[in-house]
Amino acid sequence: MRRASIVSRMPDSAAHPYAVRAYAQALVQGEGAAVEVDAWGACLLARPIADSGRFDALGAYPMTPMAADAALKEGLASLAEEGLVSVVLVPDPLASPPRSDLAAAFSLCRPFKTHFVVDRTMGEFAPNKHHRQEIRRALRRCRVETVSLAEHAATFAGLYGELIARHDIRGVAAFSDAYFVALADDARMTAFAAVVEEEIAAMTIWFEHEGVAYNHLGASNAAGYRAGANYALYDAAIAHFAGADRLNLGGSAGATDDPNDGLAFFKRGFANAEAQALLCGAVLDQAAYDALTAGRPTTGFFPAYRG
Repeated sequence: MRRASIVSRMPDSAAHPYAVRAYAQALVQGEGAAVEVDAWGACLLARPIADSGRFDALGAYPMTPMAADAALKEGLASLAEEGLVSVVLVPDPLASPPRSDLAAAFSLCRPFKTHFVVDRTMGEFAPNKHHRQEIRRALRRCRVETVSLAEHAATFAGLYGELIARHDIRGVAAFSDAYFVALADDARMTAFAAVVEEEIAAMTIWFEHEGVAYNHLGASNAAGYRAGANYALYDAAIAHFAGADRLNLGGSAGATDDPNDGLAFFKRGFANAEAQALLCGAVLDQAAYDALTAGRPTTGFFPAYRG
């Protein structure tokens, strides 16, 4: 991959937290690099492709925000000029071009996950009856505090480490300690902690950008699960971001869109709306892509050489 020459058109303080170089760089593992795409107002990850000497591009975790009028084909062309073989990403369903535009630019454009949304523009809302009961139960067993992520980054990293071990999380979501340090460096990140018997047993990180509050990441230890701390944490975060028109709670766990997933059930109970996230991909160097996929079975995974 040639050295990235694409320069962001917005200062980091004005850009979406998922769109800045510092965030993408914190996601980089091994020999990867952050690549800014000016035409999209976004920053992606360039990943080495094993045993090939080539790189491909991956959208930021967990999604890639793009302006509604982003020059999609221009951005793809700039990535191709960088020598990348392919690109795959999940556009932010609340901050991206229309689906028709995405489908016209990307050869792959298909439903990925349902995101659960609190939409205050639809009027008054409240969690469902089950969740209201669980919130009351949790608040009897823990207390919620808004805390400094900078002061508690190590604590959050420890809780997330337990989550990695419990669910065998791999790939880009198996974050390094440097990732949590980078999050703490962004003053827009707001951390909530659930305290059980004077110890932090669960934490969640949120931020707000242009009228949308995002549930970024959460983790809990065994005491937090027993206390139902996540119910209290979400309730506190939704109240904290009372000025946001919408809150994106995210979707189900992993790479599937399972409506019966426990996390989907949990988030659905707080939401009054949904948004469809899409998986978008494109081949940038057809000859290289064909060489990398030669002889591999067809699985539907994109890019196929990583299947």
